[in-house]
Parts: sequence; C-alpha cells; structure tokens
Amino acid sequence: MEDLAEFLGAEFANNTVQFPEATGSGYMKLVELPDGVEALISHFRLKHDMLLERKKDNSEYYTFCCEEIKDVTGFSITIESDTYALEQNGQSALYLTSFLYDVGYSLKKNTLVNSIRVLLKPEWMKKYLGFDKGQGVLQQYLELKTAGVLYKKIDAEARQLFSELLKNDKSNSTLYYYSRLLRLIEKFSASLDEQMLRQPKTMEFSSDDIERIRKIETRLISDFSVPPPTIPELAKSVALSESKLKSLFKAVYGLPPFEYFQKHRMEKARVMLLSNKYSIKDVGYALGYVNLSNFTLAFKKQFGQLPSELLK
Repeated sequence: MEDLAEFLGAEFANNTVQFPEATGSGYMKLVELPDGVEALISHFRLKHDMLLERKKDNSEYYTFCCEEIKDVTGFSITIESDTYALEQNGQSALYLTSFLYDVGYSLKKNTLVNSIRVLLKPEWMKKYLGFDKGQGVLQQYLELKTAGVLYKKIDAEARQLFSELLKNDKSNSTLYYYSRLLRLIEKFSASLDEQMLRQPKTMEFSSDDIERIRKIETRLISDFSVPPPTIPELAKSVALSESKLKSLFKAVYGLPPFEYFQKHRMEKARVMLLSNKYSIKDVGYALGYVNLSNFTLAFKKQFGQLPSELLK
C-alpha cells in the first residue's frame, strides 16, 4: 500500500490510499483483522489504463476475492493459464487463488472496480473453512482447482454483504468488517462443499508430487535465452515418469510444460517492452529468438497484437 501510494503520488493515511484527481477517483483500504487475516477493499475508477501483476511466491497463502467490474471499456484477468476477458456490461464473482500462480489484471480507463481481496493462511483455512486437518491445504486446493469449482457468481445475499463492506465509513469497527467477511467467505465455502459432493476426484496430489512439479516449473522458466529442457530431461531430474510428469504439470499449472514455458516467455517480453528500456530487437534476442519474425508471430499469437502495436 505504501508503494502504491508513492507510485500514485498519493498519501497513505489511516490504512487508506485515496486516488488523486490526476489519476482517477476512489480508494484502496487495508483492513487488518484477527487471526492474521488481512483484507484489501477497493472502490475506484482510473483515468488511465492499468496493467497490474502479482507474481507467484514461495510462501503458502491463498487469496479470497470478491469482485465487481462495471462500465467496462476493457478488462481481463489472467490466473496462470486461464484468461477471462470482458469488453462490455458488468461482471461479478467470488473466487479463490493461490500463491502458486501469477495473477495479472489489464484494466482500461474509466472502468469502475469494486473489489475485496482477503489474504488467508493455510492454518486459518483449516480452522474455519472445513478443510481436512489431516491433509495439506495445497493438495485440497489443487483437487478443487482440477474439479473446476473455485469460481462462483455473486448472489443477492453476497451482494448485500459486499455493498456493506465497500462503505468507506471511518466509524466501522474491526468486528463490522470481520463478521461480514466471514459470512461472505462462509457462503463461498458452502458452495464448494455442495459442488465437491457432486464431483468425483479428478486427481489426487501428494506433497512430494507437488514439490517435484514446483521444482520443474522453476527450472523451466529460469532462463528464457536458451531452449527449455526436454520432457525426458525434466522427468529424470525429479524421478518421475514422463507420462506422470505431463499429467501432474498440466493439472497444477493448466498447460503442458512447453506451452507454459512459451506463455511465460511472452509475458516476459511484454514486461520488457512496456519498460521502454529495450527495443523489439533487444527483447527478441534476449529471449532466445534468432529470427525476429518468429518472435513477433509468437507475441501476436499470445496477445493478439504485434510488439510494435503494443509500444504505440
């Protein structure tokens, strides 16, 4: 929040960043709650396009999100390999993300964003969300993810709780926020329970399996200037069969290994270009392309525009 305030040229006071008029209108507010829970409440409209990225981490945590996007001129959210785009009208949803995945937001100016994001630790999820205390939270999260049940539309009661939480009233107590956030998360958790009863397990994950796949992922995207390791090389490095490596990797990260490498290589290219520190030629060569036309074609395939169009 302090970094955001500095970037916007705004003041960070009373755990709140008020957007300056030159940037837009609205606020982002940090709410610190019992049991190590932190919530970020946002209500803003910007005068400029925004690209925001949250990088994956090695510390295990989860983020419960409640979002509503209105007056859309262009919005997309990317959670690892899945991108949800919105060009008009509005959308609202409850969903859960984890530390395993990069999350990116592309927001066009004048779009209204209402958002609540709650940082949750594994211990809290076991205590309050009904996760099996004998099994790791990450394994259970991945089982939910592969079953496709980590997303829920906002119903009438959730919308009412959401509206109450967005009221930026200085007199609101910690109990005011905590009780409503707990109820909102409880509704989401109940929907997960109902759906999981109807869903057969698609894949079980051991902690060793997850650790091996994470090592492969780290190795795969450690150096984009050289070709990625082959499947046989990766499988041998973590003592997995090639077939199990491919099925586990896709279950955890949503893409086969080479497609995952290519996606992140192009994401790296976009970040380098947007920094205005490198030419298209520099970026292509830095990311291992000998033929720049292959680089521009790969970039357009992922983002729907040429690197030169992005720079404009």
